[in-house]
Amino acid sequence: MVSLRENIKNSLDTSLKKRDEISTATLRLILAAIKDHDIQFRSKKKGEHISDEEILNLLQNMIKQRKESVKIYSDAGRTDLKKREEKEIEIIESFLPKQIKANELEQIILSSIKELDCESLKDLGRLISSLKENYPGQIDMREVADLAKKNLK
Repeated sequence: MVSLRENIKNSLDTSLKKRDEISTATLRLILAAIKDHDIQFRSKKKGEHISDEEILNLLQNMIKQRKESVKIYSDAGRTDLKKREEKEIEIIESFLPKQIKANELEQIILSSIKELDCESLKDLGRLISSLKENYPGQIDMREVADLAKKNLK
């Protein structure tokens, strides 16, 4: 099976051949961010490379940043910059597993609360870490926290 890192590198090669400027720039940014995290990982003597799961978290953070930029550009009337950010989001999302939608997410949270026997907000950390482990890269953790707080007393 091809690792997420290799998949991104292969996409960069394809993008370079197609001369797709935005895609190439975005993929280079992703690889640079991965390399930065690899360096931090090595300096902490945890290993050579970050895992695919950590790459997924990195990609989700990059998407969050771009969504914030889209809102800012939209408010400022900069449709050119907004469109570029939206294209970058599309490119980054192509490497993420299928995202779980809000209605399905609430069902998953409710069943996890029962399964883990969570009773109060004190159990939120345990619930979130379980969901992160079972659904890597598939859920927005901010949404999870909001829905979990609503369902825990």
